[in-house]
Amino acid sequence: MSKATEHSRFASIFAAGTLLSRAMGLIRDSVMFAFIPAFSIDAFLVAFKFPNMLREVVGEGASNAAFVPLFSEALEKKSGEEFKVLVSAVLSAMIVLLALLTVLGILALPTIVGGITALDIFTGKEPPSAEKVELITSISIWTFPYLFMICLAVFCMAPLFTLKHYSTPSWSPVLLNISIILCCLLFYKRFMEPAYALVAGAWLGGVAQLLVQYIALVNVSGIKIPNFKLNHPAIRQVMWLLLPVIIGQSAGEINKLVDTLFAASLPDPGTVRNLYSANRLIQFPLSIFAVATSVAILPNLAKLHTKGEHDELRINLMQGMRQSFFFIMPAMAGLFILGYPVIALLFERGEFTTLDTDMASIALMYYAGGLLAFAWVKIVVTGFYAMQDTRTPVIIASCAMILNILLNFALIGPLGVKGLALSTTISYGLNCLVLYLVLSYRVGRLWDEAFINSLVRVLVATVFMGATAYGTWAFCASSFDPTTFVGKSMIALIPIVVGMILYALLARTLSIPEYEYFMNGLRKRTNS
Repeated sequence: MSKATEHSRFASIFAAGTLLSRAMGLIRDSVMFAFIPAFSIDAFLVAFKFPNMLREVVGEGASNAAFVPLFSEALEKKSGEEFKVLVSAVLSAMIVLLALLTVLGILALPTIVGGITALDIFTGKEPPSAEKVELITSISIWTFPYLFMICLAVFCMAPLFTLKHYSTPSWSPVLLNISIILCCLLFYKRFMEPAYALVAGAWLGGVAQLLVQYIALVNVSGIKIPNFKLNHPAIRQVMWLLLPVIIGQSAGEINKLVDTLFAASLPDPGTVRNLYSANRLIQFPLSIFAVATSVAILPNLAKLHTKGEHDELRINLMQGMRQSFFFIMPAMAGLFILGYPVIALLFERGEFTTLDTDMASIALMYYAGGLLAFAWVKIVVTGFYAMQDTRTPVIIASCAMILNILLNFALIGPLGVKGLALSTTISYGLNCLVLYLVLSYRVGRLWDEAFINSLVRVLVATVFMGATAYGTWAFCASSFDPTTFVGKSMIALIPIVVGMILYALLARTLSIPEYEYFMNGLRKRTNS
């Protein structure tokens, strides 16, 4: 099996589970928006951002950057028993670290949340009410212990990825979505403040994810309990790798947190929810395609670096970029063209009005302009991580973070929520460009004739698909009633289906290699 086909197969496994998780996430959001008032949802979304931010930094960022290369090296050069001891020791260190972070976070949250009242000098609006700040603070404190559970669950992904077990990590986030949906439906009337039903769902989902990931780790690796060998020599190496990863990952996550706090500082209810809605649709293709690809290629990149096969490493990186480009470009065009009808279908119910759909769809367009940059950052940065260089991405990401924050200050006044989305797109675009150029200098140019040829063919297919989808949407919008659920479904789904079928046909007709790699990966997955 070729490396490109192997990557496509692993990526398809991860993508299939992620697709299920993201689809359930959209259903979860739809249920939340239908039953929970905008005021309460805004408070929960701000509160949930804190543990989610640290999950990305300490959990997923560490798994992809620090742990997978180290575990891959141990598996390649040492015995299976030494691999188990190493994983168990690092797991022990993570338990201690996460317990400390959880306690410190709970103590610091009241001060952090209180800071949103000072942002009115930049927004030009009245500061949020004392009631809103008090609710966000309380929900944040109750939600924050989710960090401990989810980060341990995410840590278990690192040895699973190293052992090429992708299925459980990909589908386990579904449990969080199911938990929040059930708690929302069952308990939203039982609490005086409906947001606490969502907190209960977060707790239940965190425990469930930790259990299934730990069971998978035991079954796949044979590691049953942490050994608490905190003096293991590899722990110091992990921490030296982990520290710059935390700083680097923090840059992107602080951007998201700052965006959320700026949105919360606006007095109108629903501003956080509207920005969140746009971002959720961006995360759908990003998580399925870009994250799946980066997860699939990282263990192999780390192995190639360990063997000194740098030309193969460069080729694998370009294959990852081409593969993500193949999926991201039609998604990008689709979000530009069909963002409004999709948001109307998914979220326009309860207190989510057509005005909210307008605001969220415009923010989505600003986000969609940066979708390729969001995706390629995740791919390109794996090249640095595979070489165990976690410092260079830190410096670049930190500069991008500062730029994003400065743009937030400048744009939130004239553009409101839309300015926050535009700031993210600009800063990530520059982050991606600099990472790409620096890595090209390190490993050799990350483009060749086949690379450019593939990208051009994808662009041609995307243009024809986008024009057809737009025409189909215009026809459906004039043929169906947009005020009914059936009408909204037809207006949103028919153009999507037509666009997907046409894109697949064009990809096959134009002989785009990534289409064949993907189909071969699916066939291998089906036959295995």
